[in-house]
Formats: sequence, C-alpha cells, structure tokens
Amino acid sequence: MNFREKKNIMIIAILIAITFMSAGYALLSEQIDLRNATTSIKPIWDVKLLSISSIETEGYAESLQESIESKFTAKFASKFHMSGDKITYIINVKNEGNVPAKLNSIDINTEEQNKDFLVYTVDNLNVGDELKAGETKMFTLTIEYSDELDLALQEDLLMETILTLNYTQK
Repeated sequence: MNFREKKNIMIIAILIAITFMSAGYALLSEQIDLRNATTSIKPIWDVKLLSISSIETEGYAESLQESIESKFTAKFASKFHMSGDKITYIINVKNEGNVPAKLNSIDINTEEQNKDFLVYTVDNLNVGDELKAGETKMFTLTIEYSDELDLALQEDLLMETILTLNYTQK
C-alpha cells in the first residue's frame, strides 16, 4: 500500500467515526420529558407514643399502672404517702410517618380535688419541638406530691393522671 491509499483509508475511517459520533450525540441530546414520569410520595401521618415506664421513685411513692391509651394519650396510676414523694416516668414518642410533626401542647389532667397537691415536670420535651420523620423522642415526666403542710397523709393519695401530647403536621 502506498501513501495515497493509506491516506484514503484514514479519511474514510475518520468519516465513519464522525458519522457514529453524530448519531450518538443526536440520540443522547434528545430532550427527556420528566413531567409525566414523576412518582408522588403519599404523605403518611403516624405519630404515636411507643412506651412508658416508671424509672425512679422517691419516698413512699409507688407507680401502680402505666398504659398507653391512644396514639397521643398515656395514663398513670400513682400512690403517694407524704410530701416529697416523687415518681419519674420515661416516655418515648415516635414519628413513624414521612411528614414532620410539631408539638402544639402538653396536657396533663388529674382528679380536680387533688390537683393542688401535685407538681408535674416534663424534661426534654417542649411545646414547639419538631419531630422529624422517623425520629424518636425520649422525655421524662415527674409527678411530685407537694403538700405545704409537710404532713404524712392519713390515707395514701391514689392519683390517676392522663398525659396527652397534641401534635400537628409541620
């Protein structure tokens, strides 16, 4: 093969390569329409109390019962004997959905006649806190019998307390 034949073969090879590259570019540069191909994620709202348990008592206080009544409500039955008796509960709430939640209020209800003798303290949970999707929040609730007279009771004070967490979508 002489120089001229080699040159012609090279030109033909380059033209074939350019043709394939042009066709490939044309295929890849075609506009892709994603408007009809998108998938939507269905929002799932699922915030709930997972667990509750008494972790500490002081004085003669006793935890008689802890139960989860609904997704947002827990019930505690407690017994107190004298001022300073205290029970601490640990509570877990989880957002099992895919929508963030915001805590709007913490409601604690008890029997009206004994309301003035009990002090409730919630730690590690505040109104306005966000609970992200998949997140679990652990907090404590302390119930203390606090009588200003500082006397032992004639009979043990049996209390039923209801805790309700009011979450909304953020």
